[in-house]
Amino acid sequence: MTADLARLVPHLTGFLDDWIERQRVAHTVPGIQVAVRLGTELLYSRAFGVADASTAEELSTEHVFRIASHSKTFTATAVMQQVESGRLRLDDSVAQHIPELADAPIGSSTVRELLGHQSGAERDGRAADFWQREAPFVDRDALIAQLRHERVFPANTHFHYSNLAYSLLGLILEEVTGTAYDAVIRDVLRPMVEAMSEPVRIGPELDVDGGFGLPARRASGHGIPRAERIAGADADRTPPVIPPVDTRAESAATGFWANAETASAWVAAHAFGTGLFLADDTKRLMQRDESKISTGGTTRWYGLGWIIRKVGERRVIGHSGGFPGHITQTWADPKTGFAVSVLTNRIDGPASALAAGIISLVDLAIEEADDQTEEILEPGAAGRYLSLWGDVNLMPLPGIVLQLSDTGLDPAAGAVVMHGDRGVLRAEAEDGFGDAGEAADLHRDGSGAVTAVTITGVTHYRPDVYLDREAAMLAPDAG
Repeated sequence: MTADLARLVPHLTGFLDDWIERQRVAHTVPGIQVAVRLGTELLYSRAFGVADASTAEELSTEHVFRIASHSKTFTATAVMQQVESGRLRLDDSVAQHIPELADAPIGSSTVRELLGHQSGAERDGRAADFWQREAPFVDRDALIAQLRHERVFPANTHFHYSNLAYSLLGLILEEVTGTAYDAVIRDVLRPMVEAMSEPVRIGPELDVDGGFGLPARRASGHGIPRAERIAGADADRTPPVIPPVDTRAESAATGFWANAETASAWVAAHAFGTGLFLADDTKRLMQRDESKISTGGTTRWYGLGWIIRKVGERRVIGHSGGFPGHITQTWADPKTGFAVSVLTNRIDGPASALAAGIISLVDLAIEEADDQTEEILEPGAAGRYLSLWGDVNLMPLPGIVLQLSDTGLDPAAGAVVMHGDRGVLRAEAEDGFGDAGEAADLHRDGSGAVTAVTITGVTHYRPDVYLDREAAMLAPDAG
């Protein structure tokens, strides 16, 4: 499978470019950054839109985004390195390392309970308006004060996601190592920096280069262009810019910045057999299902620092990240090192759906493509075609063509597999309401260039051709 994946992803790039840009526009996201890799090999890296809607600065693949709760994966890795070294144990209590909490309810919680969100600690405390910039993030003393509250649940009663718990793990790391949290993380990252061929752009808080001397530009976060502010034809519909803040003592839970290339490399490096960060036995422990969380029709699991889910039949590990102005998602297959990272700079950007959609599309391509056959679509016929009914994309792969739409967040779900039949492109024979079993007709101009494709009798035109014809289609007396 891994060889097929590396070979097939380049075939997907044209469609991915069209689809991601279409989703960016549809969801009015200023900028989206995407990276797809297989282990250390970067297969796809793109940036779409702008880094800042107020200045129209073009987004690049080098810009860093606030990846927020991805931070927990770094903190958990650092904790497990201390466990491997014998300086820390998973069943150590909080009170053993943070004496100020010895008489607090959280004091009896263990390191393992903090890592797996089973300590019962509050998510953000009772005064958390720093999340909407109405107060500074807490310092160490204020964090300790928040942690003195009664727990929401007794330990190991429910999975209860807690930024306070991971911020506390940051304090424990400082106590165990005798160094500041950002210095601990630099030591964690160093092997990846030395192993990567691409520049590493990742790190906690404003130290966005990870302390390795590589300057990085931040993509601005953006809020929601609310209906209350955009009434009227001349209203400003630009999403408002949300300036960055320092997360201070909560950096271990939510403070990291990264670009998609580095975020994908970080999670891919936690595949088995890479020799990076931790022994495989420790990785397996961290990636084991500690908790099952079924909400809103979706089932996920949580390990020790990792969110776990299935995309189709593929089991992936990773993390999402939500912060005022940014929504991000990175997944990796720990068996193969196949990783996808999608970073968006809007507070409700569709990062998770896009990342899952990319994985589903890659897996569909792997399943359907024929290793032994060349492309069956003639040169110049691939790409996007428009009609009044919507868009069609023809994406050639070895032995088949996938007919895809770029309107949905899961392009694989509605894909039509097409085969070459004596020089004719024909949809796969199956039960269906669309073009199953029917032939598609390609149309050419005088120079032989393909300008349109007819599917179930409806002609879809190249974008430039369609835009010339659309006015006539929409005329009152058309037809």
